[in-house]
Amino acid sequence: MAVDPREQEGAAPRWRLLALAILILLLTMAVLAVLWQVPRLLPGVYGQTSNAALSATPDATPTPAIEEPTITALYSSVNDPARAVSFHLEAEVPPDRQVSEVLLWYDTERGHEVSQIAVPLSHTVTVSYQLDAELEGLTRTLTTTQELDYWWLVQDTTGETIRAGGTAVLGPRLVAMTAAPAPEPTPIDFTWAMSETEHFRFYYVPGTAAERDRFELGPVAEGSLAQIEPVLDAYLEGQMSIYLVPRVFWQGGAAYGDKEQLISYLDRNYTAVETWSYFTHEGTHALAQDILQPKENGGGPDGVLVEGLAVWASGGHYGYEPIDEWAAVVAASDEYLPLADLRAGPFYDFQHETSYLESGSFVQYLVERYGLERLKALYGQATKDAEHDEELVQSLYGKGYAELEAEWLDYLAGLEPSEEQAELWRLQVRIFDLMRRYETELDPDARLLPSTAPPEWVSDTLKVFLDRVDAPVNLVLETALIAAQERTKAGDLGGAEALLDEVEAALDAGGELVGPSLAARRQILDALAAQDRVILRADADAYRAGVAPNSELARAEAIAERLVPPLRSYEQELVRLDLSDDGLGARGVVLVHAGAAGEGFAEDGRLFAVEFVRTGGRWLMSSRDPAQPDLFPPPAGADSSALPD
Repeated sequence: MAVDPREQEGAAPRWRLLALAILILLLTMAVLAVLWQVPRLLPGVYGQTSNAALSATPDATPTPAIEEPTITALYSSVNDPARAVSFHLEAEVPPDRQVSEVLLWYDTERGHEVSQIAVPLSHTVTVSYQLDAELEGLTRTLTTTQELDYWWLVQDTTGETIRAGGTAVLGPRLVAMTAAPAPEPTPIDFTWAMSETEHFRFYYVPGTAAERDRFELGPVAEGSLAQIEPVLDAYLEGQMSIYLVPRVFWQGGAAYGDKEQLISYLDRNYTAVETWSYFTHEGTHALAQDILQPKENGGGPDGVLVEGLAVWASGGHYGYEPIDEWAAVVAASDEYLPLADLRAGPFYDFQHETSYLESGSFVQYLVERYGLERLKALYGQATKDAEHDEELVQSLYGKGYAELEAEWLDYLAGLEPSEEQAELWRLQVRIFDLMRRYETELDPDARLLPSTAPPEWVSDTLKVFLDRVDAPVNLVLETALIAAQERTKAGDLGGAEALLDEVEAALDAGGELVGPSLAARRQILDALAAQDRVILRADADAYRAGVAPNSELARAEAIAERLVPPLRSYEQELVRLDLSDDGLGARGVVLVHAGAAGEGFAEDGRLFAVEFVRTGGRWLMSSRDPAQPDLFPPPAGADSSALPD
């Protein structure tokens, strides 16, 4: 077969064109494949194609502007070799406001003055402050350990504030420089503050419970006077002067001439005697001064008549008491004190409660058997001279003291006091004997009884009555003595005895708190002291850790409210405390002592009822509410016979 050469020449170009097209297609596919992989190889340059890319991606959310002053950072740094501590703060306020004030407090005498730090007007601020201990010293108020508390406060131009703080840990050189503050000297120009009612002038120390309660004290005193005036058939003309001192002395009351009285008035009164009882007892002494008759050789009634009249007119020694029933218990015991011994004296050297009780019962017998007028004549003409007074009583009663005492004892022998009354009497003697032992051993200034009235006191005496001991052992034992009294009044005699056993054991051990109840009281005291510090330095986390987690106190709003005020000082003084029988709960009362920078503080001097629960070996505060002082007038129409058997 023959081939045409012209056909072969035409086919060659077509194959070449086809090969070129195929080559171009392959190159195109290769380029596309490379382009497809570029986003995967360079994700920062090209966005990835994915299912997520098919939906719109929102823009990043901007940081919201703050709506209130905020402390963004605070910390401290210690340079121990240089004896210096630096405090650092970073804060900001809303953009439409500016920082108007920055305050710094730290726990030294100098730091308590509160420093105002100059800052530029801006909505952000960064501040540092250096404490130079060589220049300003390290006199501390809360603790002399390594921990130095501090706080910062930031205020904006609207007046809104934020306060927060922390603790700097001092080095050994700085710790060696720390010192406790020196006791405050007695003011040279001290002046009693005064308020008055129709029949009373009250003198008190400014800033004490007496000043806080002065408007309530007046009606109580007037009510007490109205109670004893008709009993004595003696009515006050003019006014009495009552000096109210913020410490316990003896049993808490004394009377001087010119109708001047000295009475303990404080929230932590460990005698637990109600105020109205002081007013009736000492008020009787004041009214009785008008019964006294002039005597050529001076002298006056003996202790049996003086204290017996006051106990009888008041209805008891420390309140309304079953005077005759208790006296019958004493008369039938080895504790009985013959009246001749009491009259010969020294009257106040005998067992206190026994001598007062016997005297009150004897005077009550004379009044009820022979009448008030004869008793007032004896009181007014007695001289303490044994021969004179024996003749006087013979002329008034037709018989001598010995015969009157025998009659009285026969009367007592006919009474049948209950076992509960006998136990109450024994418990009262034990309580006050332990109280006086406590005073002698751990509060010795309480055994001072000035021979002159307060207007004549020298500075040393005044200082004693303006101060009181506040060591933990004192607070624990005093609140235990108060709790024992309260349990006794509530009828829990076993609980009172158990508390007294622990108080006695502590005194035997030289003040060591050996009993479980006293140890728990000390733990609660420590928990309060720790809370005081965290409130003072505005440490929200530490405060939250010290309260019951499910309580109202643990709410964020409640914590913020507690920590807002710019406090310079803060202390919760424990004035009442008792534990539940299972040892897992406690109730008490605290008295707040506090001051704020540049302003008063509403809680200062106020009382708060508090409760605690024991959880995981720790005492946590579970409630805290305002409380009122236990200040009541004498129960109207009550008398000793109205007491339960």
